Amino acid sequence: MEKQLEYFDVLANAQNQVLNNLTEVQAQLRTQWIDVVGKSYAAITSIPGVPENAYTKEALTQFNNWFSSVANASKTATEEAMKTQDSLIAAYEKQVAINRAGLKNAVDLVNPILAKAKLA
Repeated sequence: MEKQLEYFDVLANAQNQVLNNLTEVQAQLRTQWIDVVGKSYAAITSIPGVPENAYTKEALTQFNNWFSSVANASKTATEEAMKTQDSLIAAYEKQVAINRAGLKNAVDLVNPILAKAKLA
């Protein structure tokens, strides 16, 4: 019956690892996205031969405003997603502990019955 507990532990640990990996991927994705947009911004602002006039300055101002808004929204959304993910992982870990204790109690209850049945 100890195999059930081992199986439970392997399954629970694998699921916990998946949740932790998802958290890391979310953070990396945001960082990479901001980096790519920043590089695009640098490429746009360094195009040679673009005349500096009211139109290009206005376009650059609009892009700056858009980029700042999107970057801030992305940062806020990512931070909230990370908090939610951390809460879910903590709740999952508590539930796993409760379920493991219940399974262990069931195993402890069944072991004597099975031992008696084997002797009979």
